[in-house]
Amino acid sequence: SLMQTELFSARLDESVGESIERLKKLKEEGLDNLNGVFLVDEFNYLIGWIPLEDVITFDFAKSYRDHLKEEYKRVKYLKASDTIDDVIKYFTDYDLSVLPLTDDDGKLIGRITSDDIYDLIEDRATEQMYKMAGVDDETEDDREIGTITKKRAVWLGVNLVTAILASFVIGLFDQTIQSFVALAVLMPIVASMGGNAGTQTLTVMVRQLALEELNWSEAKSMVIREIAVSLLNGLIFAFVMGVIAYFWFHNYKLGFVIAAAMVINLLFAGLFGATIPLLLRRVGIDPAVASSVLLTTVTDVVGFFAFLGLARVILL
Repeated sequence: SLMQTELFSARLDESVGESIERLKKLKEEGLDNLNGVFLVDEFNYLIGWIPLEDVITFDFAKSYRDHLKEEYKRVKYLKASDTIDDVIKYFTDYDLSVLPLTDDDGKLIGRITSDDIYDLIEDRATEQMYKMAGVDDETEDDREIGTITKKRAVWLGVNLVTAILASFVIGLFDQTIQSFVALAVLMPIVASMGGNAGTQTLTVMVRQLALEELNWSEAKSMVIREIAVSLLNGLIFAFVMGVIAYFWFHNYKLGFVIAAAMVINLLFAGLFGATIPLLLRRVGIDPAVASSVLLTTVTDVVGFFAFLGLARVILL
């Protein structure tokens, strides 16, 4: 459990001076990560929280009740029965240094500090990174080469199938490529730009879903935003690449083809980069595990089909 039961609290009717004396003893006993005092009533119900930088300015002869302000009552807290995901969300949303925990009745029973939670967030981030790469963080700690090879081979096999699918699309246009060799030179650019644009969107969506920063009511606006960003980038880099292709191969039609293909591919990259994680989460699959492979398939297939299809229609 991340909860620490050792904390510094004071009752409303306790004088500030008395609580400071108790604090000195608590520090001698090893209590650390102190940056405020939790206020409770005579039954230990949580009332509020005051930062120590304010406490030291108080009149030590007066009670905390005499110094109580509304802002001190607006304390963020969770119940001990809440999930770790709830705790992470509170720390990230409100930039907290400490979070009090209560029982179901509202009585103060413990705290979680930022030091406790940051290690957990780092572990979660590492886990997401491993999953998006198609590896298992627990397996990677294993020293057995056979075990690691087996786990990695699963997703490499899936990737092989998707690569074959992309190659099949290219095969549909083999005559087009033979007739216009410059297409083979430019094909990787279309696929690479779509893949990178999709990965940017995918990373944002997977992170927000993992940290519970995105709910279904916000999903539509988020998808629209990512599509708009991808489309805008598509138009910018399509123009740049179209001009480069024109001066490279001295063919304005080829410049138009790759420009149009890049706009189409980046548009779909934004669309599927945003929607694939949402759909996987809806059906109960961890988006970090399967999103990357599916997105690569989409951007490769759409990119090659758009580029070579337009080339067949316009160049031949």
